[in-house]
Amino acid sequence: MDRATAKEIIAAEGLERAVWFQQPTGKPDAVAIYELDGGYRVVSTDERAVEIGPRDYQDESDALEMYITLLRDLKELIASGVVR
Repeated sequence: MDRATAKEIIAAEGLERAVWFQQPTGKPDAVAIYELDGGYRVVSTDERAVEIGPRDYQDESDALEMYITLLRDLKELIASGVVR
């Protein structure tokens, strides 16, 4: 997956709380992707905006795949009322 495709999916599916290529500082209940040490990190944040479940990748395509997966999961949690 490339960045353009990921952006299209985010828009088409209405995926919320996506933090695009920056650290999610101060962003609660979000999913972020950012560059780190020559690779990519994908994380979720909790209700206190603390990074949880960091996943590191060397390949941008793999990182973007996980990013979209986590955003879809978050969308389901929001729809079910588990996350507000």
